[in-house]
Amino acid sequence: MVNYCVCAGCTNSCLTEHRVHHFPSRKSKAFRLWVRFVQVKRADFTAASVTVHSVICSAHFTPESYRQGDLLESQMGFRSKDHVRLIADAVPAVHLMVSSSKPKDPLETGAGGTGGPSATTASASRNALHRKLSLSRVKPELVSVGTQTERFERQSTPLPSPVQSEDESFPDVTDRFDLSWAPDKEMCSESSDEDNPEEPMQESLNDSNVADKFIVCLSELMCLFTVCSVCCGETQGQIVYQEGTYIKIKQACTACGYQRFWQNQNMLHRNMPACNLLLSGAIHFSGCMATQTIRMLKLFGLQCISASTFFRHQRRYTIPTIVQTWQDQQRRIITELKEIGGGLILSGDCRSDSPGHCAKYGTYSLIEDRINKVLDLQLVQSSEVPNSTWCEIEGLKRSVRFLKDQGMQVSALITDRNRQVAKWVREELRPEGTSHFYDIWHVGKSLQKSIDAAAKEKDCEDLKLWKPAIVNHLYWTAASTPNGDPDVMEAKWQSMLNHVQDVHEHSYPSFPRCEHPPLEGEARDKQWLEPGTTVYRGSTAAIKLESLTSKKTLLKDIRQLSPDHQTFSLEAFHSLILHFAPKHTGFSFLGMYSRLLLAVLHFNENGDRDVSRTNSGEARYAVRYPRFRKGGWVVRPIKEKPSYEYASALMVSLREAYMRSPQSLQEDSNILSSAAPAPLSTHHKIAKDEAVGEYLQRHSRFKQ
Repeated sequence: MVNYCVCAGCTNSCLTEHRVHHFPSRKSKAFRLWVRFVQVKRADFTAASVTVHSVICSAHFTPESYRQGDLLESQMGFRSKDHVRLIADAVPAVHLMVSSSKPKDPLETGAGGTGGPSATTASASRNALHRKLSLSRVKPELVSVGTQTERFERQSTPLPSPVQSEDESFPDVTDRFDLSWAPDKEMCSESSDEDNPEEPMQESLNDSNVADKFIVCLSELMCLFTVCSVCCGETQGQIVYQEGTYIKIKQACTACGYQRFWQNQNMLHRNMPACNLLLSGAIHFSGCMATQTIRMLKLFGLQCISASTFFRHQRRYTIPTIVQTWQDQQRRIITELKEIGGGLILSGDCRSDSPGHCAKYGTYSLIEDRINKVLDLQLVQSSEVPNSTWCEIEGLKRSVRFLKDQGMQVSALITDRNRQVAKWVREELRPEGTSHFYDIWHVGKSLQKSIDAAAKEKDCEDLKLWKPAIVNHLYWTAASTPNGDPDVMEAKWQSMLNHVQDVHEHSYPSFPRCEHPPLEGEARDKQWLEPGTTVYRGSTAAIKLESLTSKKTLLKDIRQLSPDHQTFSLEAFHSLILHFAPKHTGFSFLGMYSRLLLAVLHFNENGDRDVSRTNSGEARYAVRYPRFRKGGWVVRPIKEKPSYEYASALMVSLREAYMRSPQSLQEDSNILSSAAPAPLSTHHKIAKDEAVGEYLQRHSRFKQ
């Protein structure tokens, strides 16, 4: 909002490169004098007419109304005219005359009269300061942009005095500044105390999260405060306050009495050092472990926030920011799917936070295969269900309930062979038209383990040679049946038993013969299994293979194999979660949930990366030797580098949300905390003294 001068006939504002000053406190004598000055030309102007937007421009003040030291600093390039302050009892005294010429601004003309320094004096002072800075070995080209100490091009930043709140508190170590210069400052209430004015707060940079920051040694930083900017005498800077990455330095000159305060960063919403909050956001949004990162910074000797400060920022500010960003993205994905039309084709699976059957959390994820994006994610704590094995079915129920509330219809669901899920889908979703398929990789993985175990038995060694071909036939069974006909898939699978015995004509009407051409030469690299007599080694192997591949449960599962969509993207997403939420670290419920959402944001942004190409346009590939190949190799395409724009957007959202209202973020945090289940460790509490007493009593018998 642009504030125009309230004086009659004056249209000056910040747009005309004039300073504008807000009215002082209503209790002060200066307030009445300011009102009387305006009434000389505007009889209708009264004290009641003064609002928070009422200002008087600098053209109505004489140079003597400003602090002479600030004016001199402005002339020498150390201070912008926006930071030149009025004296405590300054009163406007210049009425503008109607003229075609532009009214003079006292901030541009200098101190004026006999008391103001001439251009020659200012030039001489500047040259002397250059020499003293050189003798002090100041190196401004290596100083952070945040310190604003580039030689004669950036002015020093007057330190604001933060308003104390329940979030951050600062001691009262600030000098008394005039309130009238602060832009867009609310009018003081009748109960305000004019004898205890606050320092004006500077506006925060819009891009403080992406501004360049450099590491500066303290000794080099203090060299910048060894010369008085007014009389060029020797001074010494003093650190008067430090909070995490925030530092406040006071420079005072005993010769001329000049003093100033300097800070290395801006304030967010008057009470939060920008870099403190942004550092917490950067640690959280990048998926780093807070304690390790802070320990590394302290080992390097870099001043940073404490672990308790990070977790407070995480609880109050960064977690609500992540949740809000995910909810906005989820709404956009749902809108996109509604525009595509048709039922949803979902891949679903659960991930436990620890191996085995004693997991604390179960994470159920749903990926829409047509767009390859995570559509929904549910975190279930084991205390919410009978035991940890129920987390998967509970997570699926919650996800399906959410999708139904959004008016979405599930056309197909691809999962592993979890029997609880299969029964629930058969009873609840199949009547609504949902088709349930099994992922081939999960079936094949179980089949490989069975074949490996059978190959270790006597006279069954040949099964190990046939294992890759049998698993490959399982994939071909589903892929070659695009319509998903269960009878055809079962017949194709059972034909494998005849094929390994060199029989390629079958008794199944839906698949009477093998579709491969005659196998000769290099196509024959394995010995046929020949059952029927114990003379041949392969007979026992064939009988064992038939018992494995003809189980009723396996045949029933093969009839439900998914011909088109699989869960490999979901498995890749679960591997990605390890970066943001490793299983060896315990997290609170909201801490775990926020890190899962970070993995979702990363996956949705990078799930469809193209293959990287050389300068000539050729696709790049790499040869890998994975453990499951047991010495074998695979060729994998090299994808383009991942994008982290979501993290940058989170940093911007965090800063803007805090600048807008920290209370709103805390309210969102309280809502999330109230909806989270109680921690597992709070079910049974015992007094510490009682627990220690019982412990010592139990172990006292060993100290005889």
